Amino acid sequence: MPAGQAQVTVKDVILPQIEAKAEEVFHRHGFDFKGAWNGRMEFERDGGTLDNVLYGNWQRKDTITRVTLFITSKEPGVYTLRTRSEVVRNSFGGESDTKLFDVQGGRYKAILNKIVRELREETGG
Repeated sequence: MPAGQAQVTVKDVILPQIEAKAEEVFHRHGFDFKGAWNGRMEFERDGGTLDNVLYGNWQRKDTITRVTLFITSKEPGVYTLRTRSEVVRNSFGGESDTKLFDVQGGRYKAILNKIVRELREETGG
């Protein structure tokens, strides 16, 4: 696991419950859901003003904060949730975005904790 990335464990749930709750909680924090595949979910939101001033275009927002949520099954009903977050710049017609830097994942620990807490409340666990 990369240094500074957030990680939690959740028990007594199934994968669809985690995915639904993750999408809901990230949305409340201003992220758009971009897709899910092979135990990953991807979320994005516009980069901050400072990111745009330092790395983007001053006239329009072209930086994005991208968070990938990795969901790993440890045993039946037990999953580890881990984030990887980065700021990227839109390539405007290029084949891929330009990665600018990784974001310390500690700031996403609170989001992961909310996912776990709300799943516990819903499942009585």
